Amino acid sequence: MTKTHAMKQIETELGGDIEEVLRVLYVDQHLSAHIISDKLGISYVTTLKWLRLSGIRSRRLRVDL
Repeated sequence: MTKTHAMKQIETELGGDIEEVLRVLYVDQHLSAHIISDKLGISYVTTLKWLRLSGIRSRRLRVDL
């Protein structure tokens, strides 16, 4: 993945690869994309895009009918 300036800036601030940061927050800590976007100071849509680019599948809401 080609990293944007914003991705590189967050990596510098947090001291790790953005892919790993997203995996820890979304997969390991089960935080929502909204919470992650607030933590990282990026938009919700950007968070979803970065998750996808990092190969992290989004959790879908399950609706039992």
